[in-house]
Amino acid sequence: MIRPLALFGAYLVAGLAAGILLAAAVPMAFGMKSFTVLSGSMEPAFDTGDMVVDRQIAPADARPGDVVTFRDPRGQSRLITHRLRSVSISGGTARMITKGDANDTTESWTVPVGGKIGRVAYRLPKLGYALALTHGRDAKLLLIVLPALLFGALELRRIWRREEDVPAPA
Repeated sequence: MIRPLALFGAYLVAGLAAGILLAAAVPMAFGMKSFTVLSGSMEPAFDTGDMVVDRQIAPADARPGDVVTFRDPRGQSRLITHRLRSVSISGGTARMITKGDANDTTESWTVPVGGKIGRVAYRLPKLGYALALTHGRDAKLLLIVLPALLFGALELRRIWRREEDVPAPA
């Protein structure tokens, strides 16, 4: 009875790890990037904990109504995903005005016309929470070590089980 449960647990953990890895890695193979939604500024379109996958576009290709990801104009280290309200291109600069669906205020920011911004291609509900858990060194180690330990325990049990427990060959 323990073996089927352990096997189920091992496959469940391995499947979960593989699903998270695929959801994050497959978009990168196609030049896309994934981000976790950290606030409720885009509710109800995106909830906190959702994962959004962005395709890189030129600023001139962005249209009002698109949901775009850009560097926070106040602190360049943070990324924001909000809905584009207007685009105006003057010289070599694109001026963007964005607003979170749940926000009262807009942001105004600029990007070089030759630069890139992200446009949300799709979202994966709540997967951002699981993806965020895998960013730490300990979590990545756990995603490798735990399935290996479970499979190893199953193999040791199979090797060491008593002769009378082993089914006779047909």
